[in-house]
Amino acid sequence: MRSVVLTIVLLSSATLAALVAAYAWMQQPPNSYMYGGGMHGGMMGGCPCTGWYGGQASPTGQRISMQQAEEILERYVAGLGQGFKLKEVMEFQQNFYAIVVEADTGIGAFELLVNPYTGTVHPEPGPNMMWNTKYGMHQGMMGRYIQPTADMPITPEQAEEIALNYLRNLFRGAVEVEEPTRFYGYYTMDYKLDGNMHGMLSVNGFTGQVWYHGWHGAFIQEIELGED
Repeated sequence: MRSVVLTIVLLSSATLAALVAAYAWMQQPPNSYMYGGGMHGGMMGGCPCTGWYGGQASPTGQRISMQQAEEILERYVAGLGQGFKLKEVMEFQQNFYAIVVEADTGIGAFELLVNPYTGTVHPEPGPNMMWNTKYGMHQGMMGRYIQPTADMPITPEQAEEIALNYLRNLFRGAVEVEEPTRFYGYYTMDYKLDGNMHGMLSVNGFTGQVWYHGWHGAFIQEIELGED
């Protein structure tokens, strides 16, 4: 019996250590595009947003098109049920990125990545997992419960200003941010550098912490599929 208990404790400690290491790894500077690890969890909150993205895309084989990526994502979202819809798809050097919103509220539900060579769909790392109070890892992780809410003390306008200040300290040149998408616990917004789309970042709706999405690579194109 003692050996069983000891095994469980050791496994729990290893899991916690892996989560802490992955969190620290994802906080690296914007020029770090690769994320390691291979932890894939089950579904929490009705969304498969608890696995780790499996790293940088390996450029082997033929790259899929934007149309193919959209079709893959539409099928994926349809498989989750009628409560979600695809809002936006962006193509980057390392992946395709998508925003999925709740069909009834228009609030951002989760963010997805598609491998541009295999078409495999992954949950996006970062805020999508760590800050999402309804569909992310915090729901059920180590017994912790956070009341899901999209009503946050930091307003969209304040989030834009926080993002602008962060980007102005990061880049030289003219920076402007797009209208943010509101998720449960945070905002995500695209930004332009010298008039050209360049990337995205998220702002925590409670603390104002900024999380730069440094795993996409160069921007290629995007399509808007629906309004909030």
